[in-house]
Amino acid sequence: MQKHRTSIEFPADLWEELKSRVPPRKRTAFIIDAIKDKLVRESMKCMILCGGPGAGMGPITQSIPKPMMPVGYKPIAEHIILRLKKQGIYNFILAVSHLGEHLVRYFGDGSSLGVRIDYSFEKVPLGTAGAIKNAERKLNGTFLVVYGDILFNEDLDIGKLISFHNEKKAIATMVLAKVEDASRFGLVSIDNEGRVIAFREKPRQAVPGLVNAGIYVFDPEIFSYIPSSMPSSLEEDVFPVLADRGKLYAFVYKGYWVDIGEPEDYEKACRDFFEGLLD
Repeated sequence: MQKHRTSIEFPADLWEELKSRVPPRKRTAFIIDAIKDKLVRESMKCMILCGGPGAGMGPITQSIPKPMMPVGYKPIAEHIILRLKKQGIYNFILAVSHLGEHLVRYFGDGSSLGVRIDYSFEKVPLGTAGAIKNAERKLNGTFLVVYGDILFNEDLDIGKLISFHNEKKAIATMVLAKVEDASRFGLVSIDNEGRVIAFREKPRQAVPGLVNAGIYVFDPEIFSYIPSSMPSSLEEDVFPVLADRGKLYAFVYKGYWVDIGEPEDYEKACRDFFEGLLD
């Protein structure tokens, strides 16, 4: 095997900070790990599920898909893409069905945002798991999946999420958001190792807890748990099986998160944006 030598030039201020934080004997390993992490993220694909009918948003989603609803000055899906781009994710697949032409027309190949965007088309709605199975040929290696109707801030560290997933040797890792009122979502229970052990029904009263945030890391083995050419759900058909087998883990996120499922959620997201809570 032919070897090639390369060099990396650090800005002076960055090198001084590195020297102040990392002992000399550890610097080479630190730099190598940082480069590996950057390369992994830049090659990783993220699938954004944009095909749902958005029934909870009433008449608005009869004319535009929910991921295209504007929050501030950008559609929800654009907020998601730019959040992830800042953390080194550049390759996206948008799963589209209901009014999908709006997304294709707006985002194109992603070059205007400095990313690469491909599309997975559903002739009929396939559900959250079926949409992923439909794009199997476009996905290789570990990949991210994000629901197209959620918003979160940059304090969700994607690098730490991926590292956690790899350390646990999980087939699937789900991000859990900590909320004050879990009555709309149902609760997720985890053990001390971060393994998901139970899904609990929606509580009748407003109680705090951990809920599914709609952000996942999957290994390719996930495809063997999803049937082909038929609708299926991650929450109902896939996750319970993985949890029973000890292959589903959870990464707890305590920062800003909103699931835009109802008009009140949309109003809150827009208000939060203009109040600076959503950066």
